[in-house]
Amino acid sequence: MTESAANSLNQKFELRSYSVYFDIADSLAAEELLDSLDRATPVFKQVFNFQEEPPGNFFIMKNEDEMEQSTGSPVKVGEVLRILYQNNAIFLLPDKLDTGIGEVATRELGHMFFNNRVNERELALRQWRTPSWLREGFALQAAYKIRPDSREWLQAGWGRLQEAQKGGQLIKPAILSKDINLIPDPARRQLALYQAFYMVRLLLGIYCDSFFTKYSTLMGALEDMEAETCFRQITSFDFDKFFSLFSDWVQKTNAWSAME
Repeated sequence: MTESAANSLNQKFELRSYSVYFDIADSLAAEELLDSLDRATPVFKQVFNFQEEPPGNFFIMKNEDEMEQSTGSPVKVGEVLRILYQNNAIFLLPDKLDTGIGEVATRELGHMFFNNRVNERELALRQWRTPSWLREGFALQAAYKIRPDSREWLQAGWGRLQEAQKGGQLIKPAILSKDINLIPDPARRQLALYQAFYMVRLLLGIYCDSFFTKYSTLMGALEDMEAETCFRQITSFDFDKFFSLFSDWVQKTNAWSAME
C-alpha cells in the first residue's frame, strides 16, 4: 500500500529517518512537517528511549479518494488521517486538520511509537488496552513541546489544571481511560489533554525513561496483562492512587517546575 501511495505522489523529502511524500502543491506543508519532526526527535528519543533515529513515513494526500486508493479502505466521515502501524506510515489530509500539520504529525507519530512498542491493540472501537490518558500523554510530549507557543501553551494548561484542582474538577482516571478525544465539551476535552500530558510528565519526572521501557516490555510480551496491573508492578500505584499523587503535585508545584 505504501509503495502505491508513494508512486501516486510526485515529490519526496527525507530528513533523519523520516520520509515525506507529497504533491508539489503541498511543498510548504511538507517543509513544515519535516521541520517539526526534526525538532521533535530529541524528545522522542528521550521519552521512548530510542537508541537510534526513530522511523516514520508520511503521505500528504490531496483528497479522500486518493487516501482510499492508497490505503485500500474508504475514508470515514470526519476522518482526517490514517495510521498503518506495521508500515510506520501516516496518511494526512492537510486541509481538514484541526491544527498545524507539524503538530498533528508529531502527535500521531507518538501514537505510532507507543502502539508499536507496547504491541497495543483495540479491545473495542476506540478503546485500547492502555488507558487513553497514558497513550495520549506520551503522544503529546513532543507535539506540545514543538509548538511555536509551547511555553505559553503549557503554562496556560498548568494554570487550568490548578484551577480545576482547587475546584475538585480534575478528571478522574475512570473517565480518562476512555478516548479523551470523544469528550463532547471542548473545554473539558482540552483540560483532559493537558491533564494527560502532565500526568505523563510526572511519570517521566519520577521514573525517567525506565517507566516506558518496563511498561512496553511487559505489555508487549504479555498480551493478556491488564494495563493497571502492569502500571502497579512498575510504580507500586494503581491508577486512583497515582491520580491522588498527581492532584497533590498540581496543588504544590509551579508551572516552570512542572513543564521541565
